[in-house]
Amino acid sequence: MLSTRRQPSRSFRVIKLHRHRRHRSSQNHRRQSLTLDISPIGTTQIGVRSSSKIRPLNDDKFSSATTFDHHSLPRKRSSKRSSIVTHSLNLSQPYQQHHRQVRQPPQPRQARQPPQLRQARQARQLLQARQLPQARQARQPPQQNQTWISSSGLLAKWTFNGTFHDEMNTYTAIAMNNPSFISNGYVNRALVLNATSNQYLYTSYIPLINASFTVELWLYPTGWPNPIDHAILGLCTNPSNDQCLHLTIRNFTSIHSLYMSFAGDNCESNESVPLNTWTHAAFVFDKVTLAMSIYRNGNLVGYCISALPLQGIENNVTIGYIPGIVAVYGSNFFQGYIDQLTIVNRAKSACEILDDATLATYYNFDNSPILNDSGPNSLSSTSQFVSFTSSGYSSKAISFNNSTSYLQISGLTGLGTTNKSFSISLWIRPHSLWGTIVFVSSTAVGTGWCLSFIGFATNGSIVAQIWNGAARTVFGPALSISSVWYHIVETWSSINGLRLYIDSVLIASNPSLVTYTASSASNYVRLANRPNNSCAFGEVGLTTAFYGDIDDFRIYSRELAIDDICAF
Repeated sequence: MLSTRRQPSRSFRVIKLHRHRRHRSSQNHRRQSLTLDISPIGTTQIGVRSSSKIRPLNDDKFSSATTFDHHSLPRKRSSKRSSIVTHSLNLSQPYQQHHRQVRQPPQPRQARQPPQLRQARQARQLLQARQLPQARQARQPPQQNQTWISSSGLLAKWTFNGTFHDEMNTYTAIAMNNPSFISNGYVNRALVLNATSNQYLYTSYIPLINASFTVELWLYPTGWPNPIDHAILGLCTNPSNDQCLHLTIRNFTSIHSLYMSFAGDNCESNESVPLNTWTHAAFVFDKVTLAMSIYRNGNLVGYCISALPLQGIENNVTIGYIPGIVAVYGSNFFQGYIDQLTIVNRAKSACEILDDATLATYYNFDNSPILNDSGPNSLSSTSQFVSFTSSGYSSKAISFNNSTSYLQISGLTGLGTTNKSFSISLWIRPHSLWGTIVFVSSTAVGTGWCLSFIGFATNGSIVAQIWNGAARTVFGPALSISSVWYHIVETWSSINGLRLYIDSVLIASNPSLVTYTASSASNYVRLANRPNNSCAFGEVGLTTAFYGDIDDFRIYSRELAIDDICAF
């Protein structure tokens, strides 16, 4: 048997498998060979070098379906560009006449079933599994039912919800030249900075010198008024010798990309930050490894090694303007909106950054009767006629036992963005097989743009839906009413279309649904009810309320992969 040993720091994809046969006379040997071509999967937009001109590690010829292994990142400076390497393994074995096997006649091929029949067969198998004895249906508590969200090491957090105060009550910002707030920020309100008015904020020294740190925020640039830099945050003593931290969006000829520098050790990314779009940015420095990392929307886009940690003396921290680099790079006032700016005194992991960027909301209901969002955005909610049970899937769960019961969460900006990937994940224990489970609208009263995303059809089948001019639906099986918890996940992306998973199994999908027409507003999500039948409800039945229990409700602004779903 042929086996290839996989190196821990590299991911591979099998590209093709060829079988070559050479026929000769019966007196000669017959030779077979297998050729296995393996190519490494490229990493996305990662750069390495501590210089002002970074070289990307990835090659244009790499596959777009990439994976990333942090063990493969360089631990020292390197200017070499990686390239695709193709490994070929050729095995030749002489034909042994005495051990010749008799070839069996080919079996008749079965007719390929249409997709609808295959999905129906999967649904029947799922139902059969549900009809097993109760002892076999019992589920174990989840082993990885967690997120990576942590407030450990939090130094400062500005939500800019109509105030310049830091939530830690330590670093209240001072506003210069009357900056204002916008009502439709990424989460509630956001800071507005006008470059032509020289608007910015500053606060007292934050301990970033000779230390690990992570700076995260949401950006919405509305213009590029400066020739080189558009400032995000700075702590600058002297613009040289690693004494000037400046985090900016830098103009590199054709793109405006995230940039991190100590003034002497620099790191840039190769992905442009778009105008008039919310972008999550994260800048991480690890004092132990001297690694500088840049993330855009949760993805690593820049990686460098610094010679030293940040040096210098204590000075004010500025937001939206860095006066210490004006003499070198010119004016750098930021133009646009900033929201949810946080600073922690440690190097966050890639998993933490991904959750910070893409986990829009997370209600685990474990602190009932207090309803709080355990995700990074702390979204607010309202509820009516709900109760709680201690027999949830993981711990406690919320119960809906009234025709007017609901839980409504506000501030879901990503879900209101057209053609932005999303995933909705929750555990349900239905007491009946009707009603809306997840309802989305652009207004608090459930009007305007509105649709039932997950619910039950009139025959008891569970359905998932999106909107692209009309309600588009995929159908799952009819569930059973019992003490069993079901894990329901709806995902959408422009690559894979609409998908419905039940208990980590892909039950239904429509890959042709590559367009999602959203509300273009910050959305409201209502659990277990919809306010009326005037909104589009597609294949969800006329009964509005869902009766049952819900646990571990999450919404992501990305498409979850099957490995992510299994981890829940």
